[in-house]
Amino acid sequence: MSVSAENKITLLKTLTTSFNVGSISNMDDNTFLVGSLDDPRPVRSIDINGKERDIHHLQLPNKTYKNSQFACSYIPSSKTVLLSDREQNVVYVCNNITGEIREIKDGLISEPRCLCVGPQDAVFVCSANTSSIVQLSSTGDVIQSLNLNMYYPRAVTVSNDGTRLVVSNSPYGQKMIKLFRIE
Repeated sequence: MSVSAENKITLLKTLTTSFNVGSISNMDDNTFLVGSLDDPRPVRSIDINGKERDIHHLQLPNKTYKNSQFACSYIPSSKTVLLSDREQNVVYVCNNITGEIREIKDGLISEPRCLCVGPQDAVFVCSANTSSIVQLSSTGDVIQSLNLNMYYPRAVTVSNDGTRLVVSNSPYGQKMIKLFRIE
């Protein structure tokens, strides 16, 4: 899709996939990292021409995820794949060049949902059971936790200019979207 200065959205192309997509993130201008549902390959890539590729060299969990059980994202500068596993309370930080995988388990991360990459490649993780956003470094070190005063945060994103963090919660309880300034 294309979004104009007047916020007009134009469909550029439709890609048909051989798998169900649970999450999507840019890898570069022509390729997307996608989380695949009901597939033993939890993370794959697809380019703008529809060519699908497995990411074989990463030894990700041999697990078939269902909807809302995981999310993935990508840090282009370090070619790092991020994968959250809601049931295992873990975030995987996977270097796509070396194949090294770090398993991040911390008491602050409980039922991780969506995750996204922000300024200086900081990673923001929705921790549903702690009602917080946990900030990780690009290598997976826990930097801080932000209490949201919001029931069950589910989705997080960062504005294009990197100055705002937006969090929404699930349809349970009070529905809301919160906007934070990143300093």
